[in-house]
Parts: sequence; C-alpha cells; structure tokens
Amino acid sequence: MEFIDNTVAWIKGELFEATLVLLFGIATVIAGLLFWKMGSTPGAKALLLPLVITGLVYIGVGGSMLVSNNKRMTQLPAAYQTGKRAFMEAEKKRVEDFQYQYRISKIVATLCFALTVGLFWLTKSPTWQGAGIGLALFGLAGLAVDYFSEQRAAIYYASILRSLQ
Repeated sequence: MEFIDNTVAWIKGELFEATLVLLFGIATVIAGLLFWKMGSTPGAKALLLPLVITGLVYIGVGGSMLVSNNKRMTQLPAAYQTGKRAFMEAEKKRVEDFQYQYRISKIVATLCFALTVGLFWLTKSPTWQGAGIGLALFGLAGLAVDYFSEQRAAIYYASILRSLQ
C-alpha cells in the first residue's frame, strides 16, 4: 500500500465527518425552528436563537470542511507524484500544526459546560437557560467531532512516521 492511500483514507474520514457536522447543523436549526413554532412553553420558545446560532456555526464548519477537503482530494495525486518524500514531510508538518486545536476544543467545551451550569444555577430566565442549552450542545458536538478527528489524526500521523523511515 502506498502512502497516498493513507492520505486518501484520512481525507475520506474528514469528508464523512464534515457531512455529519453539516447534517447536525441543519438538524439543530430545524429543531430550533420547531421549538419556536410548536413549543408552548417560554423555555421552548427561548431555544430558537441558541439552536439556530449553534446550527449555523456547525453548518459553516461542515460546509467549509467539505469544500476544503474536496479541493485537497483533487490536488493530492499530482502533489504526491511530484515528490513523494516532500509530500510526506508537508503532511507531517500539517498534522503537527493543527494538534493544538484539540486542546483548545476541550477547553472551549469545558467553558461551555461551566457556563451552562452557571446559567442554570444563577437564573431562572428561559432565555438564559436556553442560551445555556445552546452552549452545552455546542460544547458536546465539538467534543464528539474532535474525539474522532483526533483518533484519525493519530493514526495518520503514525503512518506518516512509518513511511518516512
């Protein structure tokens, strides 16, 4: 198996994840609209903005991941054939350069959860509690996405190191 096959598998995983993120964002926007339209309590109505905003963020993230990874998928074969060793070195640097993002996503999720708990303890306002639910959903979805991405990155990085030896 050539190294390019590992890269293609990595990109396919990213495309699958991007599709799920995009679909999650769409479902979250729809859920927010349904809570607002069909909900009968102030809490249900208060979920409109937090869910729509969270959903739009994930639609943007998923959409941009789809576009950038599809673009990379078309450029990979030519870049690999131009210089295999240089391609692997560039991929190694690229993977190393985004590792810090996993730590940041865990910090952001922790802050989202802490803010959610604080909002539920400190206020009885449906608007603020709805914002807390939106924050919790944002943090949870971010952790889920990065959980699988970090595993794929570790597998891909190990394959890079093996190929460079």
